[in-house]
Amino acid sequence: MPRRHRLTAALLALAVAAGCDTAPPDRPDAPARWADPAATGPSTPARPPATTRSPTASPSPTAAPVSCPDPRPAPDTARELDLSSAGYLGGSGEDSANAVDVTPRCEIVVGGRFTDVRGGVTTTLGRGPGAVLRLDGTGRRLLGVTRLAGTVADLEVRRPGGEIAVATDRGVALLDPTARAVRWQRPGAAERVSVGTAGTVAAVVGGQVKVYDRTGAPLATVRPDGRTVHDVAVDDRHDLVLVGGYRQVNAPPCGTVQIPWLHGYDRSGRLRWRAYDHPAGQLGDRCADSRVERVALGRDGKLYLAGLTDGGNSVFGRSAADLGRDAPNVGADKYAQPFNTGNAQQTYLARFDPASGRQLAGTFLLARIASKGDRGNTITPSAVTADEQGRVYAGGVSAYQIADRDRITLNGRRLAPYAGGDAWVLVLSADLRRRTTWVVLTDGGAGTVRAVAAGSGIAAVAARVDRGPFHRGPGGRSTASGGYLAAWPGLR
Repeated sequence: MPRRHRLTAALLALAVAAGCDTAPPDRPDAPARWADPAATGPSTPARPPATTRSPTASPSPTAAPVSCPDPRPAPDTARELDLSSAGYLGGSGEDSANAVDVTPRCEIVVGGRFTDVRGGVTTTLGRGPGAVLRLDGTGRRLLGVTRLAGTVADLEVRRPGGEIAVATDRGVALLDPTARAVRWQRPGAAERVSVGTAGTVAAVVGGQVKVYDRTGAPLATVRPDGRTVHDVAVDDRHDLVLVGGYRQVNAPPCGTVQIPWLHGYDRSGRLRWRAYDHPAGQLGDRCADSRVERVALGRDGKLYLAGLTDGGNSVFGRSAADLGRDAPNVGADKYAQPFNTGNAQQTYLARFDPASGRQLAGTFLLARIASKGDRGNTITPSAVTADEQGRVYAGGVSAYQIADRDRITLNGRRLAPYAGGDAWVLVLSADLRRRTTWVVLTDGGAGTVRAVAAGSGIAAVAARVDRGPFHRGPGGRSTASGGYLAAWPGLR
């Protein structure tokens, strides 16, 4: 079995909150229901087509842009943030917010497990614990709740169309922009999903990547032999499906080691480029286990990666194409430079050209213990994205402690001290050199940010709460510490 290094349960949590008021009830369409996967039969592996036509985008008329929040200047310091909403969703501590995105209509869409959500118009497409929630751009007003058969593990909104691709433990589906009807669905427990601008959908299912066209017709199944798949992103502009993870090998003198990999495939499943995935015999002393945890196509059209490394002597310090060259990394201060780390897990963030796989920039991220000589401490990523200007947004869970942890202020109030597992969110300038925002959402509790979204003047994070309390600001809906949402205006 591959070695997997994880934090304790106290270090895990999630963030999602919502609004209070109820939207005027729209007249619900007659929704297509979420079919039982057992009734649909097994999925049929698709042969790659002899010729693959590039998809063509066509915006949905129901997804026309509406009034969006005005972007605001960057905060004065990275440790202060004024949230437009922050609080719990759902009805029990078992509820979880696992995914978040922003629609072309400047609505916030959240996916996860929600047993009891009050407000908005409820559409029932399935009778499981999973749901997709639609909120206004502030996160304060719940517009609609769509019940699904399975818990939502991931989702992404198609831009510009507005359709919502969802991954659940019961299958993959494409919902219409209102989340009231299923455009198509395919069986198979899915962990991650992505949708391109022209409607290509790719999902991680059973360690493979299933690729579908905009109608749900299978295009390809990508099987990276001997490799663990962690995430997928679709770039329809370049006709690519972008996949990342790690492989575990025996690599003397390191012994057993995990090597990250990042691949670009066309829609028929042919490999177009690879990054990292170095031969075991070329690692030298770069023996720290390293993995690609998350990939995402940013609103700026670039590919973003969130990696994890166990210790500072990682291949992420070298070029993704050539271990003989330095990576184009930047490190503004001790929290972005991998020294005095021991075996502490560190986050690595990087930008790539999706068309060629060329690495454009990268940076490390660490927690540090000042009382122990600034010794590096663990911080792990669960989410990454970028806005239209290329600012990088990331989140996850951190041990003691991130920069200025004892002075972090949300909505003008100082947070409670670290209590074992901080759900953190970071915003970096486009050159990765300046932290615009680096705060935690835990206010004496523990959890992890599971998803981040940024665009159209809105930023949002979804988190799982392992132990409350989290910060509660405007628009708080529930006292049950289940899923959590925080939202704030995007940056100019």
